[in-house]
Amino acid sequence: MGRDPTPPFHSPPIIIPADVPANKELVVVGVSSWTINDFRSWLVAQGKTKMTIKETINYTKRFASVLDTGDASPILNTIKPNVQHHALTALANLAKYTGRYQKFLEIRQRYNLKWSMGDPMIHFERFFNEGLTLDVMLQRIRQMIRLLPPFMGKIIKFGCLVGLRASETLECVKLINDKESFAKYYNPNRQALEHFRYKKQFIRQTKKAYISFLTPEMLSIVQNLDNVPTKNAITHACQRRHIPMDMYLTRKIFASWLRKEGIEPEIVDMLQGRVSQSVLTRHYLTPSQDLKDRVLDSLYKLQSKLTTTIS
Repeated sequence: MGRDPTPPFHSPPIIIPADVPANKELVVVGVSSWTINDFRSWLVAQGKTKMTIKETINYTKRFASVLDTGDASPILNTIKPNVQHHALTALANLAKYTGRYQKFLEIRQRYNLKWSMGDPMIHFERFFNEGLTLDVMLQRIRQMIRLLPPFMGKIIKFGCLVGLRASETLECVKLINDKESFAKYYNPNRQALEHFRYKKQFIRQTKKAYISFLTPEMLSIVQNLDNVPTKNAITHACQRRHIPMDMYLTRKIFASWLRKEGIEPEIVDMLQGRVSQSVLTRHYLTPSQDLKDRVLDSLYKLQSKLTTTIS
């Protein structure tokens, strides 16, 4: 979920007959009708992830009437400003699907609804949160590696080295364990996983991943896994062991560790799928010849911090 998506070319709204079964969740909008199931299929066709689709459908069910009535007060009265963008993104997609994007823009302007970037104080407070220092995060991840089943522990450890989001890490491990995909995915000369070759999994509207430098030894951590679990399965495994599901920390550890080792912020951003729009980055900044070696040296040190916790 993210910023105001640009409306793509859109086919006319689908008209559903009046005798659609009840389980199709028929929704009447003006003179046209649509169903949640058909809207969900349209989101899938747009390349949205399962989590994004689930969130979009949930917010759509709550606020679809806003497009019909033109009254956005339910959003203003029931959702905090820092998370209103989730509802707005759901309505933007629904507006495209039903051919009413212009009406959506008018509602946004009338109620001064914006895709909020969140409260800067939240990030400031997180920066000085002693419960999220690098050492504390490493301790929490070590606990997961130690207590989870070995195949899950290996994925958690690998997540710290690849720097992807939790869902992306699991997609990455699946591709690594597919021989046909792996041949295209890993570039041994560059010593890198080239995520950009799998756009459906890694190049999304607001979240992207392009490349990860990894040695064959690091890849071997998750190679030949018979079972690649879902994020939900890892969550349940943590619950059964009465430990927090902290897989999101693997990405934070990756970035924090590389910065501690002197890797430039622009490089860390690039390795995590963020490319700055600054003139410096877009037109003048070029990576040093030893970039890959410096990143891999840093990751070797991080790997040693985790190795003693897993066989």
